[in-house]
Amino acid sequence: MSKEKKKSNKQLTSPNHNPNLWPDLPQQLLYQLARKPSLMLEIYSKGATKSWRTEPNKCSKSSNATLPWLEVSTDNENSQNQPHTFNISFRSGSYSYRSPQYSPVIEGYHFLGCSYGLLISKGDSDYKLWDPIDNGWWHLPLWDNRIPFLCTALSSMPMIDNKKNKSTLIVLTGISNPAFAYCRIWEGGDWIKKDSNIVDPNDHKGHLLKFSNGIWFKEKFYALSLQGTLAVIEEIDCDLRITAVGKKRAAPSGSCMHFKECLVESEGKLLLIFLISKNSIKTVDFVEVYELNTDKLAWIKKDNIENKTLFVGANCCMFTFGNKVGFKGNCIYFSNSYGDGWWVYEMETGSVSRCSISNPDKSQNLVE
Repeated sequence: MSKEKKKSNKQLTSPNHNPNLWPDLPQQLLYQLARKPSLMLEIYSKGATKSWRTEPNKCSKSSNATLPWLEVSTDNENSQNQPHTFNISFRSGSYSYRSPQYSPVIEGYHFLGCSYGLLISKGDSDYKLWDPIDNGWWHLPLWDNRIPFLCTALSSMPMIDNKKNKSTLIVLTGISNPAFAYCRIWEGGDWIKKDSNIVDPNDHKGHLLKFSNGIWFKEKFYALSLQGTLAVIEEIDCDLRITAVGKKRAAPSGSCMHFKECLVESEGKLLLIFLISKNSIKTVDFVEVYELNTDKLAWIKKDNIENKTLFVGANCCMFTFGNKVGFKGNCIYFSNSYGDGWWVYEMETGSVSRCSISNPDKSQNLVE
């Protein structure tokens, strides 16, 4: 190995789990991202982690209409409030992007979301959309810090020289007033705030919809409420509006104490993944995968994710083909907030085991 390669590998070395490093992904995967930056397009914003407000044994005994309330977990709140350090050193000569040999280390910024390989970041007094490969910036409107900034996503890749590409950035707040806000990247205007005026059908106290997680999919934004209700947000008369609401609650099928939900797109399908903690919030015991029937707004349980692999870290997730990155397919790799390394759930066997990040499935070909 040349001295130059040794230097590159050293810069990629960091703890297996550190939520203040972005992205919080396995080291072997970071190595592949450095060599093939187009894989950045397969990284999604972190999912929402939720806990039941009542004992887990009551969850399975209640009907869908009277299930206990869910609340967003704050187990990792302190680390999420700390500035992040970008954790990939892209290598020159292995891609066609205009970039220095190593992308600069960005410190002092909170990374609030990721879409199309671009990061939504917050500094002391500004919000930006950052391209870590080209090192380009789009300035975002100033956000009212009295309003929570819970989840964010881009509708499409913004393009400077093409105003027909109407990229929209949406932010979910986790409250009802406003329930979400959006801005048009190409216009450079202010945030347009939208209040919720629809009662959440899964909230037995009759509260309005409060969104905690969402994703753009086929020109529509699909948002999950705090109580697991699916809503469709789309553009009507140059404005974003809630146009449909699903009836069935999105939640794990069995009783549990705590779970993390991730929304990802896969080959023209929208998937919802639950990492489920049945007995302790510090341990993931089981994983469930659902596919959305967009016509009926209903979630259909899946037994496998075929040759795809999902990685779920503290601040992002990545859904890709396992053979692209040297990991086993039909598996879900995850870390948690307690720094005990990476674990793997095998969909075929339903088993959870600790995995060695430095020794992924060697039967797969690594990206060259």
